[in-house]
Amino acid sequence: MPPQTQKVNPSFNIQAPKIYTESAKLVIEAGPMGISFTILNTGDCFQAVVMYSFPNKLTEAEVNEELQEILRTEPLLKKQYKDIHLIWGYPEAVLVPPQFFEKENSAAMLNLVFGDTGNAVLHHDFLYKHNLHNVYRVPQPASDIMENIFPAVQQSHQYSLLVDRVMKGGNQLFVLFYTGSLTAMLCKEGKLQAIQNFTYNTPDDIVFHLLNICRAFEAAPDTVRLCLSGMVDKRSNLYAAVYKYFLDIEFNSIPANFTIAEELKSSPPHFFSHLFYQAICV
Repeated sequence: MPPQTQKVNPSFNIQAPKIYTESAKLVIEAGPMGISFTILNTGDCFQAVVMYSFPNKLTEAEVNEELQEILRTEPLLKKQYKDIHLIWGYPEAVLVPPQFFEKENSAAMLNLVFGDTGNAVLHHDFLYKHNLHNVYRVPQPASDIMENIFPAVQQSHQYSLLVDRVMKGGNQLFVLFYTGSLTAMLCKEGKLQAIQNFTYNTPDDIVFHLLNICRAFEAAPDTVRLCLSGMVDKRSNLYAAVYKYFLDIEFNSIPANFTIAEELKSSPPHFFSHLFYQAICV
């Protein structure tokens, strides 16, 4: 007999005791880094975060197996919601100015940058604030898995939402950490320069990627404010390695004018702040 699928346990499962899901919004972020579920109620209060993290060494087939099992067993998905939004975190995405955007050439553009991975679903988000098109693709099996459970769900890409953050003046580097990967977004003098995902094995890998993106866009590290989100701790070797090169470092906070349930306050807010910002942008 084939081995039975093991139930996947979440990295974080923090929920308020009473959540009226019928009047709440469920935001799902899914990709090779894992899948998360965030609940925002009508009182502008975040009431739940359930996060499943995947190691960066999983194959595409293994990622799909994990997604399928989580979607089959996650209790939050047995409830009704006022609104559901799906955010894809697959990193094969390109931001394209309107003068270079041609929908029929989207596949060729992604193949040129990332290679031809075969069976994938193409998507396009238009970023009104920046006058850019985000062209991205999602593996067909992952898209089918979600389509079977959420046949009419609204969809967007993580990059399309990250760039909607309020960009202050000066040079800022937003870094979102997952298990074994990070997404970095550089804004120079308040203008978006680049957003990209990288995998890493050691803290030195992280330093290399961050310094390289600064060097590519001529933003000296001592002029850059580093804003950290996700799975990073001030006492970690990861933070110590980054601090050698970036002295102006802050941890991301929750969005202004929003609150979080008491249960969520037991963890540092920057662990989940990117999920909160995404939730209010959709």
